[in-house]
Amino acid sequence: MISKDKVSVKCNKAKKVNISNRESLNSSKKQNYVWNLFGTVSSSLISVVLLLFASRFLDSHHSDIFSIAYALGQQFFVLGYFQIRNMQSTDIQEKYSFNSYHNTRILTIMMMIITSVGYVIIQGYDLYKSVIILLLVLYRAIDAYSDVFQGYFQQQNRSDLAGKVQFYRSWTCIIFFGFSLLLTKSLMISSIIICLINLILTVVLDYRISIRIFNTKFFPSISKDISSIIFILREAFPLFINGFVITYVYNEAKIDIDLLLSQGFFSNGIQRDFNVLFMPVFVLSLLFFVLRPLTTQLSIYWYERKYELFYKQIYILFTTMTVLGGIIIGLGYLIGTEILGFVYGISLIEYKIPFVILLTGGILNVLALVIDIVMTIFRKQSYLVIAYITTFIMAKLLTMTFVKKDGILGASLSFLISMTIFLITSMLTYIWVNHNEKRKRS
Repeated sequence: MISKDKVSVKCNKAKKVNISNRESLNSSKKQNYVWNLFGTVSSSLISVVLLLFASRFLDSHHSDIFSIAYALGQQFFVLGYFQIRNMQSTDIQEKYSFNSYHNTRILTIMMMIITSVGYVIIQGYDLYKSVIILLLVLYRAIDAYSDVFQGYFQQQNRSDLAGKVQFYRSWTCIIFFGFSLLLTKSLMISSIIICLINLILTVVLDYRISIRIFNTKFFPSISKDISSIIFILREAFPLFINGFVITYVYNEAKIDIDLLLSQGFFSNGIQRDFNVLFMPVFVLSLLFFVLRPLTTQLSIYWYERKYELFYKQIYILFTTMTVLGGIIIGLGYLIGTEILGFVYGISLIEYKIPFVILLTGGILNVLALVIDIVMTIFRKQSYLVIAYITTFIMAKLLTMTFVKKDGILGASLSFLISMTIFLITSMLTYIWVNHNEKRKRS
């Protein structure tokens, strides 16, 4: 017979092992959240700081060029990104291999670069402006390529590694771009340098981590993996349409201002001013991805049929973003334009009301993004196309007229109206799909 003492010892050992495993798991979750926070904040800040350097070290004409070039770089980035990250990071059953995701990303980046070249030709920009736009598109194309590795790290529940890559990449690019502008005062030279640095970082960070830690093997071969690539593109297409359309809604006013500026309707500096005012809105949408690890956890709850935890997590997301949004809008009204004006070295006091309007639209957009993530987990993201297309149509109908009449105030109002429609249509779609899902389960 086994003595009670021996049984007690075994039980104590088992408890210690369970406690150890639990502590290890909690430590892993903490690492994921902390580094994901650092990485996401750094990635969000890069556009803020680069515009700051352009505003401080360049004249209003060149800072206007940088503003629209970076905005277009972000627009074409959506094509290279193709929203595959959302699929990849929630593909916990590994329906597709990393090699397939990698090959798909190579194809979308090729599409991104070719399309951007066609765009600058059609727009008829002068050589200098065209080169700056294409350099910043190339810079963002390298970001899009890096992202496929970060998506793989997140898929393996190592959001901490993805966060570290974002953190080091962002601050290295910021430092090099800033010093280059300070020393050369040349937007062209600084744009070339930031592209080269970003390319080097991809090799040093993404390649090294994927091979050293995960022993990842991938062979770039689009032709040999065409069937998987087609399936991935087909599944991601609704997400891509959604992402491309909403980014275009973000950029609609900037594109219209650029056109009106070239026609002499506005004076130099208006593009820079609007981009500075809009920057916190753009950062708000990016800061949502501080909560990215929660989306993977939501997927686990859903596939494990832990519906109570799943819906509780969604409630927490909505509540958190709503409360934070209210605080941000209040602070924005009190001190927002003063702080932005001081940091960027320009006067923005007259834009206090437009700034609050933009912030409100940004919060509505973030709430709609929560719905977007949930619909992706449902694998019903295609249903949201209606919401995105409706928002796009509304923005196209309103923005040019509003901007031409009231400048930055008009641009802000058209954005708020568009985001209100976006949230309402997204919410109605979610309610309908969720009702059907519950009916199926019952």
